[in-house]
Amino acid sequence: MAGLKDIYALSLRPDAAIRIAIGDLTIQLATENLEYKGKLVIHACSYASREEEDECIKRMTSLSFSPEEVPSNSILGWAKVKEIKTYTPQTFAIDAKLHGYGVDLSQFLAQEGWQGKTVYGYVLEEHHYLNLPIMGVGSEYQHGDWWNAETPFEILCFKRCFDAESVNIAETVGY
Repeated sequence: MAGLKDIYALSLRPDAAIRIAIGDLTIQLATENLEYKGKLVIHACSYASREEEDECIKRMTSLSFSPEEVPSNSILGWAKVKEIKTYTPQTFAIDAKLHGYGVDLSQFLAQEGWQGKTVYGYVLEEHHYLNLPIMGVGSEYQHGDWWNAETPFEILCFKRCFDAESVNIAETVGY
């Protein structure tokens, strides 16, 4: 296994992070191809604004989660990156239910401000949702940031993430 410093974490808004942690979404989109396969820590970052917080809480509530169950600046779980896809308009549409951003790649690029960029899909498997989130970590990271544990505290949090009791979603719901 790679050392804890070699494992990536991905920071997402809490509503997006919980959907990845519980396996509701199995593909995460990005404009970078890190050529990384292996364990990925799922981190719920801070909200950029009060408006974003209100919108995220509404989406979390629709998934039957409360803000207390999905705190910002916390590690919610981990999954494994199985493969990385390079998207075309056709493959983006085919995977719409897996990434959750609709079928129109051009519309997605415009919405995210990614016009002219290549979109990659990180295919995730073996989603593990922690029974208790690891709180108070990564307040400097924003939605979409990929990062490695650098401080002793972050390394300890990554270790705790992999050692903690978690629910393997695939085993629970029979994927």
